[in-house]
Amino acid sequence: MTSLTTKLTIAAAALFAAGAASAQTLKADIPFAFQSGSKVMAAGTYNVDLRGPAGTVVIRNSQRSAEVLAMPTTHIEGKGGTAKLIFSCGHGPCYLVQAWSDDSASGLAFRAPKRDAREEAWLTVVPMQPADAQ
Repeated sequence: MTSLTTKLTIAAAALFAAGAASAQTLKADIPFAFQSGSKVMAAGTYNVDLRGPAGTVVIRNSQRSAEVLAMPTTHIEGKGGTAKLIFSCGHGPCYLVQAWSDDSASGLAFRAPKRDAREEAWLTVVPMQPADAQ
């Protein structure tokens, strides 16, 4: 990644973080194993902080036994709506590809390995809610 691309990525992540109105932690019940970067995470309940250190997204198992820091590659515009994580799934692990907060019309995109063009793949949306919601 070039120095300019790195700086733009960090700036985009900072804009996303600045646009988020609250610093609340969100909760996601992810019913399948997934991969972010080189780390594979088991299915379970996760706390998600979209404003982690250095523009990362922190995804932490609710029992704090596992954690991954996901570095976004770009900032994406869209319609505001519900907080969610979006995964690309196929034969093999699901990969985190997007994260959206509920109070922003922008999201973050993450790099995932390219899948074989002949492989069947689909997107899976996992909604998030405030971690303190019952």
